[in-house]
Order: sequence, then C-alpha cells, then structure tokens
Amino acid sequence: MGKLVEIDARGRGVEEVVEGLKRPYDIEEFIKRVEPVVKSIREEGYPAAKRFSERFDGKGFDDPRVPREELEEALREVGDEARWALETSAERIRRFHEAIMPRNTWVNGLGVVWRPVRRVGVYVPAGAKPYPSTLLMTAIPARVVGSELIVAASPPYRGEGFMAHPLIEAAAAVAGIDTLVAIGGAQAVAAMAYGATPVPRVDKIVGPGSPYVEAAKLLVARDTGIDMVAGPSEIAVLADDSADPRLVALDLLAQAEHGAFSTALLVTDSTRLASQVRGLVSEPVRDENMGVVAIVVAENMEQAIAIVNEYAPEHLEIVADEPREILGRIVNAGAVSLGEPVAYMDYSAGPSHVLPTGRAARWRGGLSVYDFLKPVPVVSDTDPEALEAAIVLARLEGFRYHAMSLEARKS
Repeated sequence: MGKLVEIDARGRGVEEVVEGLKRPYDIEEFIKRVEPVVKSIREEGYPAAKRFSERFDGKGFDDPRVPREELEEALREVGDEARWALETSAERIRRFHEAIMPRNTWVNGLGVVWRPVRRVGVYVPAGAKPYPSTLLMTAIPARVVGSELIVAASPPYRGEGFMAHPLIEAAAAVAGIDTLVAIGGAQAVAAMAYGATPVPRVDKIVGPGSPYVEAAKLLVARDTGIDMVAGPSEIAVLADDSADPRLVALDLLAQAEHGAFSTALLVTDSTRLASQVRGLVSEPVRDENMGVVAIVVAENMEQAIAIVNEYAPEHLEIVADEPREILGRIVNAGAVSLGEPVAYMDYSAGPSHVLPTGRAARWRGGLSVYDFLKPVPVVSDTDPEALEAAIVLARLEGFRYHAMSLEARKS
C-alpha cells in the first residue's frame, strides 16, 4: 500500500528536509541477495542463468533468444493502434537524439573524435507491467550512434505464444534490435555482462529496473560499463499558487503508480495548493500498488528551489507563473518539464525516460547518445612552447625517458 507523507519545511534546514525523503529501501540489502546470482552466472554461464530464470520468473528457455520472425509476428498481433504509437514515438526519439549528436572537433592540431560503444545491452522491465517504451528509449540512441550490436533483455512472458511480452517484442521489431533475450532480473544483467552463451556479451548495460536489477548493475560494473543506477521512479513537482491542484495531483499519482518503491514529491510555498492536492491524492495513494506521495510546504519559493536542488529528482515538473525564471535556478534534475505532464516525457516527447534516481542527478543527466559514445582525444601537431613545458614537468616528476622522448622531438 502506498502512503502519504507531509513535511512542513518552514523554519527547517534544507538538508534536514531532504533527509526525510530518502529512498524507501536500502540498496545494500539487495546487493547481498543478488551477489550469489551474479557470481553463479559469472562462473557457470547460461545454465545458472536459466536456473535462476526458472526460479524467479517461472520460466526458462534452453535458448532465450527470440527468433526474428516472432518479433515480426508480435508487431502484427499487437494491432494497428499499438504499432502506430510505437512507430510515432520511435521516430520522435530518433529525431531528438540525432539532433544532439556531437560532432568531431579539430582546433590547432588537437581534436576529439567520437566513437560508439560497440556492444550494448539494454534491460527492459516487464514484471508487473511491460515497458515497451523503455526499449525504444534505450535502444534507439544506441542505434543512432552506430553501435554494432544491441542486445535487449526482458523477462519471459507468463502467457502463451510468445517468449517475451508481445509488446516488448513488437517494440524490439520497431527499434531494430539485433538480439532480444527472454530473461529478466539480475540474471539478465549478469548474463549480458559475462556473455552467458547464447546470451551475447556486451560492453555496456543500460536501462532501469527493480532494486534487484539496480544491485546487479552495481555488481557487474567492475567488468562492464553501466549507464547509471536507474532505480524506481521519482518525480518532484515544484509549484506556486498558480498551479491547478487537479493536474498536480494527477501528475503525482501518475509517477506513484510505478510501484511501492516509487516517490512522488510536491514542493510548494502555497498552503492552499498543498491542502487541495492532499485532498485529491489521499484516497488514490492508498492503493496497494502505489508508492509514496510526499507534500512539502516551503517557507517561500527560494527555499522550495533549494529543496529541489538538494533532492536532485529524476523528473522535475515546474508549474509556476514564471517557469523559465525558475528553470534558470535549477542545477540538479534528471529531466525538466515546464508545466507539461511528466507522463508525456515517459513516452513520446523525445528525450529518454531513463534518468538518474536516488539523487544521482547531482552528477549526471538522463540517458542519451552520449552514453553510447566515447570522446577520443587526438593530437596531430606539437606546439614548441607546450613541448618545452612537458619536458620540464617530466624532469620535475623524475621520469627520465619521458623527458628524453620529448627532447628528441625538438627541432
């Protein structure tokens, strides 16, 4: 069952307020539970992955790779409306990421060339609900940069006729996935990280998931790149007295319905708005499938903005008379919408909905083409003054042959 939390921040310090909004679970506990799974798959390969798939997902396949013809069948079976929505969203996501692609740069004999991560693994949740949108949000940026191999992993379908959920399979067909494997949870992460044949080994794993998936990504990060800890969903709505309480309540509930570990936060300097939103969410949030809805009343907008920056939410929605002025003062947020519903960003706006959670927005932004690219510096010319400085530094650090190598290039 979800719950409603109310915090009066007036007269209190920002850090004290945010401390009361900690994520509702301890990731260390999940790491302890997941570690034997990761270790077994690293040592035994796919037989261990299949064993865990049967135990946790109720189904395991001798070969978890979904045939290409099944992906095409799923795309037909989901119907015209679903296909239209998937293709429309895919095209918007593709256009957005093509627009933000960085360019190779050269200045005075120095440059940066961008190279794609060759083999990418994307995790697509499909436990309580399937997330075909996540497959589009993770795979399309990798396709845009030119990754050679894109492997998607998603839990086995509990129904009949398909290995993975048919919506996931249809999305895989739309996104042009190279390989979709019907395996979920921590076992999917470990299988992609260590190449549990027939699951291909990848160079980087991206995508959101349960705390078990999150813990597995942290454990394999010593051997395989990961994007971020993209855990249960979060939203902060930063609103003043001009906000429509009904729309604010709906946007909070839309994120809280991601499950028990999700958090939806309203930060406002309006006691009127806080009271009206409380009345609108208090009953729906009691549903057993809902997460936490928290309402924080700040002393003024200055404190409200400070709380949001300290909290560093995954999603931030600004609902105010002057949203762009407030945006200029926001430094920590995974993605920002100016009065638009975050649910729009979840599906078809264009930017990826895979975003940093657990206050990770303090040091990184959302998933994008940059997660699948490596900036490679290139030096093609030597500046005489810089060369002399390098020689001095090499001598100061006591590296004799460094200095000799450099001196041999002096004209």
